Amino acid sequence: MNKTILHWSYLNFKDVPMDLFLYEDLEEVYLKENYISVIPKWLLNITTLKFIHLAGNNLSELPVDIYMLENLEFLDVSNNVLKELPSTLGLLLQLQQLNVSGNQLTELPVELSSLRNLEHLNIAKNQFRRLPLQLSECVRLNELNVSDNEALLHLPERIANLPMLQSLAADRCALVYLPAALSKFMNHVRIFHNTSVNYIPMIYERFYQNFYDNRQKLTPLSISKKGLFWVRELENRNRLLLPVGTRKVFPVPSPENQVTLYDDCLHAVQKLNRQTPVYENEALHRLLPEPYMSAHINNGPIARCTTTNCSRCLYTTYYFMVVKRRGSASKQLFTCNFCTHSCALQWLTSNAKKYYQLNWKVSDDDDDDADDDDND
Repeated sequence: MNKTILHWSYLNFKDVPMDLFLYEDLEEVYLKENYISVIPKWLLNITTLKFIHLAGNNLSELPVDIYMLENLEFLDVSNNVLKELPSTLGLLLQLQQLNVSGNQLTELPVELSSLRNLEHLNIAKNQFRRLPLQLSECVRLNELNVSDNEALLHLPERIANLPMLQSLAADRCALVYLPAALSKFMNHVRIFHNTSVNYIPMIYERFYQNFYDNRQKLTPLSISKKGLFWVRELENRNRLLLPVGTRKVFPVPSPENQVTLYDDCLHAVQKLNRQTPVYENEALHRLLPEPYMSAHINNGPIARCTTTNCSRCLYTTYYFMVVKRRGSASKQLFTCNFCTHSCALQWLTSNAKKYYQLNWKVSDDDDDDADDDDND
């Protein structure tokens, strides 16, 4: 039979019908909202398949041999009961769209880094606590949805800063702060419904609306406060967690050229890292002069310079401001990160009518919120 597309959804199938073999050159098959629990091995021999829609079935696993579908471009297995994904998914080199939302997944295979043609990835409504940095090797990714992973504490900056990423959804997770390094091409963000986040990096300002102020009440951070970098803004005395990797921040105004040579070295090595990631280059890892340098390189920049015509990547040291909107009923705090003092002054001059600065201080491990309440 000459038919390239089959629509067999909502038919109460318990198994994939073997009638599929009767269709030569089959490219697309819709089998969503059935009761299918297994993808049969014979289906993997239909190598003409480019599109498989199996959402809303009873799949508990994907076959290890799924890599045999060498022409597959679209795979939707959302709303099943998957608990893990086979590493061989990383061999589907033509895959452009992958939807595994609404399952019971806790980890993504690092092998997904090989999916250099992947453009859309939906892993929402699972049980992820972390995302592998290797996902940042999916350089064509332009849409990422990680919403409703209630245990996800951190969205790696290297992933949020993917060069072609245009749409990012990370609502209703457990994010402790928002990544301040964001793709330059981002045009759609849904990330503000994370109730532990108490400030918004200025890079998100164009996506933020005042009605977000009415979102669910802030919840205390469920992480240890020791060993992380905090500042306390002095108007309402909120304690703000800065991106992991921050070593030192400077107020504005302050002396020029405070950013360290260490950060300049990270910039230089980062160019090499684009060709061969440090986590794949053990020789380079051993040659680096400081043990934490490879971690800083792997994690990528933790922020970008807030000045629009600069956007330089920032790693461990930067100029920092906490600001609020003038004449607004909103209590939302915004933060700015700058590579140089001159960039900070340039931004401040351009935005003085819209924002005003709040004083802040570095908050050490002994600067506890409870102690602050006692002083009040």
